[in-house]
Amino acid sequence: MKQIYEKYLPPFVRDTREFQILSNIEGDILEEEKQAKQNLESDQWIVTATERGLNRRAKLLNIVRGQYESLEDFRQRILFLWNHHSPYTYFHLLDWLEGICEKENVNVDMQYNEYHLHIEIRLIKKQLQEEIRKTVRKMIPANILLDVTLRYNLYGELKPYTHGDIKQKQFRYIDLREDDVRYWKTK
Repeated sequence: MKQIYEKYLPPFVRDTREFQILSNIEGDILEEEKQAKQNLESDQWIVTATERGLNRRAKLLNIVRGQYESLEDFRQRILFLWNHHSPYTYFHLLDWLEGICEKENVNVDMQYNEYHLHIEIRLIKKQLQEEIRKTVRKMIPANILLDVTLRYNLYGELKPYTHGDIKQKQFRYIDLREDDVRYWKTK
């Protein structure tokens, strides 16, 4: 950042030792200011917010980051709660859930004659299960029974893997059931 400060100095002053030292100091200050400005701009939106910006919004929502919760999971939870609004129809509820969990990660079944709403989310979004349960409970009428469950791995999803593949990766039976199959290649 020394160059930014030096370009405003007249040429006869630029070579002076005192001004070179001053330009180093001022250059660092300008770099810090530039970074602070970028962080401030990023913190305006949840999707691009820094950890400081996410903590500020979490304080407004009265939530605390979990001990083992990653920054992206925390961002997703804040986005989820920030965009919360009561839907007026079943289709608005579907749009809201698909926006939070993505369409392929959520399945909703409404049984109108039994007043029963069943929401099934994939394992990849299991950290949102409790938040979805709490929020949807506030959104829907009190006379509707709500179930929010996880969609565990099915045989068809495990079929491409042989017993040797599973043994080589040292999976336990609970891993076969509760780990998202899409991430097995990275383990």
